[in-house]
Amino acid sequence: MGTNSPFSANSNASLPLAVLIDADNVSPSSMEWVFQQVNKLGDPIIRRAYGMVGCFSGNGGWPAVQHQFGLVARPQVSNILHKNVADIALVIDAMSLLYKSPCAGICIVSSDSDFTALAARIREEGKGVIGFGDAKTPDSFRTACTCFYELPKVRPQAARPASPQTKVTTCPRCGEPLTSSRTKAKQPCQICPACNGMFIRMSALKGVFDENSLQAMLGQAKLHEQPGCVCPSCGSSMSILKVSTGTQDTDIDVCDHCKAIWYDASEYEALVPNDGPLLPTISAGKSFRRDLVLLLTSDLREGRLKPADIWALQTILKKRYFVPKPDLDPIISALRAQKVIAVKHGDGAIEILPASSHPAPGTAIPKQ
Repeated sequence: MGTNSPFSANSNASLPLAVLIDADNVSPSSMEWVFQQVNKLGDPIIRRAYGMVGCFSGNGGWPAVQHQFGLVARPQVSNILHKNVADIALVIDAMSLLYKSPCAGICIVSSDSDFTALAARIREEGKGVIGFGDAKTPDSFRTACTCFYELPKVRPQAARPASPQTKVTTCPRCGEPLTSSRTKAKQPCQICPACNGMFIRMSALKGVFDENSLQAMLGQAKLHEQPGCVCPSCGSSMSILKVSTGTQDTDIDVCDHCKAIWYDASEYEALVPNDGPLLPTISAGKSFRRDLVLLLTSDLREGRLKPADIWALQTILKKRYFVPKPDLDPIISALRAQKVIAVKHGDGAIEILPASSHPAPGTAIPKQ
């Protein structure tokens, strides 16, 4: 957080603030710390939490937090899985508050980089935007905020299992109690009888996925480039990974702490192989690519990144930005399509193009 920011512990505590919480993405156990910080910054006159309807059921931790801090719940219902209706509701309210409320700043409590554009718009309109997210929050969202607070690693005792065998309580999608069950391959799991979602430990999937693929999932999940649903076991945000089998792409939610996977209805069946362990390609998915292209555009045009050729750019993407191999070509293609770079045929030399101009299609880059 910058020292010149008006939103600091030494600022005017009477500044009116709005607090908008992505309840699908953060743990309710973090809210006490969040409001301790918010109360130092100003007066939270608007306090709202957004999530799927199951977040606010009696089975989860949000009802108690809702009463403790006077949160107004904004439960959402979606008929299609993986549609971020709660995020959209938060954005709609934030834009309305931006123009119609007396708030001097808007607090966004989420680790999701999808709110990067919203944070930038609030800041451009002259109001402060204070971000709160966990350690895995992407830089794109952090830097778009006026100031950003990293959530401490505090979770309720009941939410963090003492061992991998601890029973899971509620479904992260609809809030219904999960029940112990087994897959068709006799693997132990927990299922939601309401939405048919499944929570399963990776240790039970060694016959389904190749061991190297499971390790690749954990490594990609630790980067937390695309936040997913809240882990029903430990309460932290899972990571959405794209699993490509060659014939089908499926998004799954992976918790690197619990080493477990959440499958929405039919996702498990879509990935279960019929002829031995699955060897899929693991990548971060479209949301990560979009955010990274924006970051790379800034780094390239402002001179922080100066690759000499296409191979140097690929190396930088892998080592500095930790880009998975399947995402390299789509990201570079996006940079070329958006006229950020031009690549010379033959030696692969790269020209960084300014935002105001770019060569006409088919124009060759002159030799240096």
